[in-house]
Amino acid sequence: MDSYDKKETWKQNLSSMKENLQKDYDFKTIVQEESKLFSALKSTKQEYVIFSDYRRNEGRRRFEDVKDLIDEALVKIDCCESEDALLVYFRTLKSVSQQTRWAKVLESLSKYSQ
Repeated sequence: MDSYDKKETWKQNLSSMKENLQKDYDFKTIVQEESKLFSALKSTKQEYVIFSDYRRNEGRRRFEDVKDLIDEALVKIDCCESEDALLVYFRTLKSVSQQTRWAKVLESLSKYSQ
């Protein structure tokens, strides 16, 4: 496999990761908001219900940060030599993994702040 093929493979992997993260974020957000809606409709209490919370606001910002990180890596991979592109690829994987773990921690803690 030559240098160009490797770079294209890494770029495809990062693009697929970004797309999967987008779909996962959208799906979980919709499920969470719909479950809150159904709970509110079933409830007989007259109370204020929050439908859009952390996921729609701060969670969205964190997701956009991850997308930007992947987009920057895609540009850098094109400009680098094969060895440097490999480092960019692995650093991006590590950073995305770290940021998604932090996002999960912050999301779980946001339940207690409401």
